[in-house]
Amino acid sequence: MGQYSDEYVIYLWESFLSGNDKSFSSLYELHINQLISYGYKLCADREIVHDSLQEIFIDLFMKRKKLNVDIKNLKAYLFVSLRNSLLKKIKSSKKIEFLDIKEDKFDFDFTIEYSYQDKLIEEETTREIRQTLKAAVLKLPPKQKEIIYLKFEEEMSYPEIADIMMISVESARKLLYRALLSLRSEIHTDSFAPIFFLLSSKIFSN
Repeated sequence: MGQYSDEYVIYLWESFLSGNDKSFSSLYELHINQLISYGYKLCADREIVHDSLQEIFIDLFMKRKKLNVDIKNLKAYLFVSLRNSLLKKIKSSKKIEFLDIKEDKFDFDFTIEYSYQDKLIEEETTREIRQTLKAAVLKLPPKQKEIIYLKFEEEMSYPEIADIMMISVESARKLLYRALLSLRSEIHTDSFAPIFFLLSSKIFSN
């Protein structure tokens, strides 16, 4: 998916609400790859992911008939919808191997890949540090992996992340900070200090 402006998405959304089905197709194309990527990280069963995606887009299409449609941030809305849909499907099925179940609380066993690693660290960082960081991220708890993905790969704001993960904005900030502290404790090298400073600065942005 290429880069697109918020203004363009708003234009497509308003056009869709006015009855333009082609605009809906464009909205689908703009978001589907990101949603698939996020869905696969939440759930290993790709059939469940694709069923959920089909459902949320059908639901979105049907919402046009309602006069009180008020979606301020479509991308965040779609991420929230996908996450909630997957959670419901997995809870209602016997396929619970994707989840960490503690005291009847379901958590996604978030898996992560590293296509985004250049967004986490500067290009001049050595290959050795990159590999060390990659190994350290693998050791993080699922929620910490997820917030790193949403913040650095999807470049989402804290309010967006809070909505998606169903936590408060302050909890989102604390969760990211704990994730960075965990990375810092795993990487025992002075070379990580500037990287940690760079990542920590993200905590105080939007």
